Amino acid sequence: MSPSARILVVDDDATIRGILAEALAKTGYETLEATNGSEAEHLARQHEPDLVLLDVAMPGEDGFSVCEHLKSEVSTSDTPVIFITAKTNPAHIERAFSVGGSDYITKPFHMREVRARVCAHLDLHRAVRELEKSQAALLRAQKLEAVGQLAAGVAHEINTPTQFVGDNTRFLQETFSDVVALIETLRGLSSADSPPPSADQLISTIREALDQADVDYLLAQVPRALESSLHGLKRISKIVKAMKQFSHPGSSEKEQANINRAIESTTTVARNEWRYVADLELHLDDSLPPVPCLLGDLNQVILNLIVNAAHAIADVVGDGSQGRGKITITTSQVGGEAEIRIADTGGGIPEAIHSKIFDPFFTTKEVGKGTGQGLAIVHTVITEGHGGSIDVETEVGKGTTFIIRLPLEAAPDRTEAA
Repeated sequence: MSPSARILVVDDDATIRGILAEALAKTGYETLEATNGSEAEHLARQHEPDLVLLDVAMPGEDGFSVCEHLKSEVSTSDTPVIFITAKTNPAHIERAFSVGGSDYITKPFHMREVRARVCAHLDLHRAVRELEKSQAALLRAQKLEAVGQLAAGVAHEINTPTQFVGDNTRFLQETFSDVVALIETLRGLSSADSPPPSADQLISTIREALDQADVDYLLAQVPRALESSLHGLKRISKIVKAMKQFSHPGSSEKEQANINRAIESTTTVARNEWRYVADLELHLDDSLPPVPCLLGDLNQVILNLIVNAAHAIADVVGDGSQGRGKITITTSQVGGEAEIRIADTGGGIPEAIHSKIFDPFFTTKEVGKGTGQGLAIVHTVITEGHGGSIDVETEVGKGTTFIIRLPLEAAPDRTEAA
């Protein structure tokens, strides 16, 4: 039992309300009292109780409506509601649970039973919250781990364009001395201090200066060096921007996001994971509307599935020297949902383990090479964090496709980000 727990007692009968509140206060709970539905909702919004004891038959709103309203509020959607009523009809009991009730006690009640059920639901609610915190901490830890693992690959991706930008810059620096010499020769010919050369001398001097500067070579190579450098800088900028977008912590509440851009960013930062074993194709629907999502968590989901696809292909093609596989990512709108398909040409998933792939700690990798948390987190983020779904189509020897569907209409947030 937690003495700091706050319980809202709602009953229009002052005697019953007083008995419940007094007994719970003696047990060590803080209690609040409400005589009707509107008062109960006001107190719940104001004080956010840890549990509600709720009568059904009251003037104005009945308890079922009050419970529905509490469950629709973000601040009280997870608060356990125990109905305590004289109504014993099975239809009333069924209705109580259908509107989100956690338990049902009939009057006349035994206070010992009420205390036991209150304590049990508070303990369960506390355990669920601790589990949610653990899940959030696990996701944050995996994000940090992923960023750390990607750092070497991103550094390599940046190093390549940086190398040829540096080479081109040194080339331009070296050739600039030839350009300076040419300019100085031309400046000397135009100087008023020296006697004007004859036409033949002028032509000869200019030709010699042009030959020494190797102007034809400069005209061909300098534009290429500049173009190559600009391309390299653009590549570096793209990688840095993608890493920034991927690593952004995001909001704890859903926000409208362009998931096509999120996918592009994640494939960019993960390029070193797949580039040696697979070609990656993007078929992104430009008409797809913004999707309400927890963008940082969705980035993590996409990364996990891309890395899994790359590993599945590597198990088939090795280092890619004798052939490469393919990863295909497709987005589209299907009814009222956004669909993301991530397909690979790996070895597929054996039928015997289909039902286990989303289980925590389940992995087919060697000891030390996988925690079994990647797909479990994917499932939690999509189903619990977004109210979406994730399915798998797979065939041994041909590959696997993960299918994510996210609702385009945001539902009220009931939990913080997983």
